[in-house]
Amino acid sequence: MRALGRTIIGALLLVLAAQAASAECVAAPDLAEYQQIGPEDIAAGPTRLDRLGRVVAPVSVNGQGPFRFIVDTGANRSVVSQGLAERMGLVPAGSGEVHSVYGVSSAPLVNVDALHYGALRLGGASLPMLQGAILAGEHGLLGVDGMRGRRLLMDFERNCIEIVNSAGARRLSGWTQVRGEMRFGHLVLIRGTVNRVPVSMFVDTGSNFTMANIALQNRLRERVSARRLRSDPIRAFTAGEPVVLETALVLPRVDLGAIEANNIVAYVGDFHIFRLWNLIDEPALLLGMDVLSQTRGIAIDYERATVHFRLRQPPRTGSRLAGPRAPGLTVGF
Repeated sequence: MRALGRTIIGALLLVLAAQAASAECVAAPDLAEYQQIGPEDIAAGPTRLDRLGRVVAPVSVNGQGPFRFIVDTGANRSVVSQGLAERMGLVPAGSGEVHSVYGVSSAPLVNVDALHYGALRLGGASLPMLQGAILAGEHGLLGVDGMRGRRLLMDFERNCIEIVNSAGARRLSGWTQVRGEMRFGHLVLIRGTVNRVPVSMFVDTGSNFTMANIALQNRLRERVSARRLRSDPIRAFTAGEPVVLETALVLPRVDLGAIEANNIVAYVGDFHIFRLWNLIDEPALLLGMDVLSQTRGIAIDYERATVHFRLRQPPRTGSRLAGPRAPGLTVGF
């Protein structure tokens, strides 16, 4: 077993050698914890950001590539761009519905035998083919359809990700864990409060904005605990037509277990995604990259239904997270 351990560690180091030591996703002391799993059970490597601030990772399609895929924890299935499909000779074989935050649209489906991140097989199926600004010039979206039984770790400080089988995943020392529940087989829902109002929350790394549903806005109005933020309308791109976000709230305090976030800006609307996930009547919050990127990293365990946050400045008791700065808005700590 010792020889096997050296082989696995050597493979991991080769994956990570493309980056400087300060940007390693798996630090040397943590590699020892991975001696009992094979290289087909873990992959880690560098990432970059797209022009909207979303994480982009190299993904192979049908053994070709790697290609640039946006890591999207809010997407229940992966997507390929029209340009990539045409480049690879993937011919549409039917059509299907694509659900986004803002609505549902029809898209051609192409048959993909396999998606891989490193040696990890992330599944293959009939995937939607999309084009337009939603992909921000990237080759596709990496959804959570290949994450069953695995843990996805995104390190914003070191610009890398790690995908590993949950059963053999290393402990995340110094990270704050929030327990959740699995919805629809792939969505990890976590519970928290906004100014003591119970709220269902989920992490969406495919959205560059944080969003709230109408039910949360109404509950906060009853308590007069959130104020509207005057801001210029923002144009958001979707799988269908672009939409305009006009109404924003400042959420003075958001609590997730031991984590406290202050002055979070959330755009409010009757968004389709809340209806799709049966979260119309209960207050709900979609945490986008504007908030998530304020942490040092996040990890979602799709086997144990837990979300982990690595915070920048944890205090002696509990944890506090700064919200994104906005014009005219002071972020509290």
